[in-house]
Amino acid sequence: MASPTVPRPSHAGAGDHPGPVLAIVSDRAGATGRDVDVVLVLDTSWTADPGAEDADVPGMRTRIAGVRDVGERVLADRDLIAETSAPLDRWAAATGVIEALVIDTTSFWYYVRLRHWMWLQERILWALILDDVLRRERPGRVLAGTGIDEALADVLPLFAARDGFVLEAEPASATDGVTAARTTAAPSVFPTRLLARGLRRRVRGLLGRTPPPPRTPVDDRLDAVRARIDRLATEHGRLLVVRQHDPQLVETPDGPRMMNPYLDPIVDRLRGTALDPISLDMRGRVKRDADWARLEAPGNERELPLDALLLDGVALGDSTLDWDPPAVSIPVADIDLGPLLTANVIDSARDWLPRMVRSTGRIEGLLRRLRPAGIVLADEYHRQDWLTAAARVGIKVAAIQHGMIYPRHNGYMHADRPPSLHLADRTYVFGPWERDLLVECSVYRPDEVVVGGSARLDLARDDPAGAAALRAELGIRPDERLVLLSGTWGRIYRRFHYPIALARVADRPLPGVHFVVKHHPGERDDGPYDAAIAGAAAAGGFAPPPITHVRAVDLYRMLAASDAHLGIHSTVLTEAVVTRTRNLLADQLYAADLLGYVEAGVATPVRDGGDLLRAIDPATPAPSEAASAAFVRRHFEPGAAADRIAGDLLAWLA
Repeated sequence: MASPTVPRPSHAGAGDHPGPVLAIVSDRAGATGRDVDVVLVLDTSWTADPGAEDADVPGMRTRIAGVRDVGERVLADRDLIAETSAPLDRWAAATGVIEALVIDTTSFWYYVRLRHWMWLQERILWALILDDVLRRERPGRVLAGTGIDEALADVLPLFAARDGFVLEAEPASATDGVTAARTTAAPSVFPTRLLARGLRRRVRGLLGRTPPPPRTPVDDRLDAVRARIDRLATEHGRLLVVRQHDPQLVETPDGPRMMNPYLDPIVDRLRGTALDPISLDMRGRVKRDADWARLEAPGNERELPLDALLLDGVALGDSTLDWDPPAVSIPVADIDLGPLLTANVIDSARDWLPRMVRSTGRIEGLLRRLRPAGIVLADEYHRQDWLTAAARVGIKVAAIQHGMIYPRHNGYMHADRPPSLHLADRTYVFGPWERDLLVECSVYRPDEVVVGGSARLDLARDDPAGAAALRAELGIRPDERLVLLSGTWGRIYRRFHYPIALARVADRPLPGVHFVVKHHPGERDDGPYDAAIAGAAAAGGFAPPPITHVRAVDLYRMLAASDAHLGIHSTVLTEAVVTRTRNLLADQLYAADLLGYVEAGVATPVRDGGDLLRAIDPATPAPSEAASAAFVRRHFEPGAAADRIAGDLLAWLA
């Protein structure tokens, strides 16, 4: 950040804290008019204008820098996936957290392991960013603005203790103060109202005139769910399919359908068999009219909402956290993140552990009513409540791979297998590469992993007319190159990886390029995509390329309509090989290529706009058919996956 050729002003004479003053602000607007030496802008969509002078402040010069550039330096040199996984596993082994979070005989550490891995990775990244900034600037005072990241706020005091600078948090705005005052004052009225209401109920009770609460439509719906459970319970030996994910639009031979493309083709094959499936929608609630209408629709008589778990349950005992962990260090940049992690695990466990005890008991209650022959899960690596309840009732559990498995995936990859690590009895993976990874590099036994293929591929079809129609629907001109960008819900990727990659590829005019953002089903907003591209274009003084967003569209239809796919930590990188769409891998960061796409010859690395334009030039040779076919064979078992998996389930469970 600092330039050795430009003398920097110092505020040493203005107070008791020698050294420059560093202000950390949430966006570029917050840097205006500050009487400080250095401003660090946290908005990762902001790109500094390379031709502009530093912001002038009377009597001094304030330099403004963006945290994205520092994050890029760190992530280009460090594999944060590995640098988080290893210390987290060492910490877990040394603190005894694995056995401290046991319910029945299953450790629920594995329920939250991925969550805490992401939590720790954010703090490691911010620690490395701060270390870079602080060693360059050596401030005597740091002003932390409002609205900064929680992870950054966690590690800032540790660096203040390390380096001895004064850390000052800027006060909230006057509006925030009014809101806080109102929030503080409000509870003084509430208990009085509660007391009066309770007194009235008590008087009515003493007089024998307490009326029963009136029935509501929700009560009638719950009765209908109970009746449905009673009916389904007469069919002991069926398959219970647990649905957790948002449905996706898929163009099937029978028309467009909202479905889980990895589960529903298997469910379809099993209808009417000895394992005729019962589906539990973990997102469906009877209180929501749309959910209830779907449950009542013809053909959904074997569907249950989440409320089915709330009707009966089994008490599993105490849920108190009894754990006094030893102090275990996680050293990063000469600070220790171990105490922060320990405190976070304890605080969060006090919240979720009682809920998991209740959830496990409720699941067991439903299983004892339905007595299915087996359970099918996706995302099983943090479904310990289901695994525990199933084991208590003696029911087998099958897991279906639903996304990319890579060498350091914290849901699947384990260094050892304590008795409390409960895995699915059978895990169906897409291809032999995934099977070998789980058996040879993790702790799965060979009989626990079956290569089933991807049921999603059963639904893929070649439809050139449909691809052309989709381009027309999206307003893509014939002279434009459609570059599909696969989105993500992951916070650290949205905060850093995508803005870094997109600012680099939009570093120059991109004539004829039209970006289409295909949102992940878990995304709830428009994400960082437009802002990162527009920020880079504004800094360069040119217009950004057009960007279109799509959500409810068949992914394979979208890939077929695209001239290229730009992937950043996305499963779509693999699926683009299936459709033979030109695959561009954003290669600015150290851990960009999780499955060896470039080495296999099925993706082209791109670091800037020049690479992008060359890669999408029709004159540039596409990956060889032999390389693409070999990659697909390793990662997707050929043939009808739904038929194969359904047949295996019938042979195993029926």
